[in-house]
Amino acid sequence: MSVLQIDSRDRSMILAHYYRAMVGRADVWRTRMDTTTNWAIGATAAVASFTLGNPEVPHYVVWIAALLTVCFLQLEARRLTFYNLWQQRVLMLEAGLVRPALAAASGEAGEGVVEPHDAGRWDIDLANALDASLGRTVPSMSHWKAVARRLRRIYLYLFGVQLLAWLFKLANHPSVAGSFSEFSARAHVAAAPGVAVLAAIAAIFLGAAVLAFTVGGVDRDPA
Repeated sequence: MSVLQIDSRDRSMILAHYYRAMVGRADVWRTRMDTTTNWAIGATAAVASFTLGNPEVPHYVVWIAALLTVCFLQLEARRLTFYNLWQQRVLMLEAGLVRPALAAASGEAGEGVVEPHDAGRWDIDLANALDASLGRTVPSMSHWKAVARRLRRIYLYLFGVQLLAWLFKLANHPSVAGSFSEFSARAHVAAAPGVAVLAAIAAIFLGAAVLAFTVGGVDRDPA
């Protein structure tokens, strides 16, 4: 059946079911992202509690949570790319179909109201917008842009909590550090001196912050 043989009622039904399907797919990937975030938060809380609760536990155990968080970040970034794919289609339908329909139904004049003679133009605009993405299931968002977005939203804060827990561990276990030299000396790992370890951790955290706020720009998307 060609497009010309579909009347307005059938077209509205098709678009309604298509909109529900896109919302459903986006919701599935949103839930998967939230699950990964919960794993990262749980791992951070568990490892930090274990490390700070026992003075005999080495300070570098805190970074087990950081390694797990990096793994969760990579997994969640991949999930974000798929969520973004379906979310963009939902946003196109809301902007090109739902918003004009609600504005027309309200009877309000102004931008967004679709007059009868403009309905065909809206159909064409929406079809053109969807045509580029229909049939595509490969995400268009790059992996590193997804990583940067999730760093901005949640993971920089988690790394910050892990960093504070590590610094607190160095400053208070096995006893309160009396000077910066004593504090830095406690940060040593094997043959690596404490000052070098502190500098490396600071550089890694700064690099994560630069990645978060430079790759892909700061957008307004809530994900």
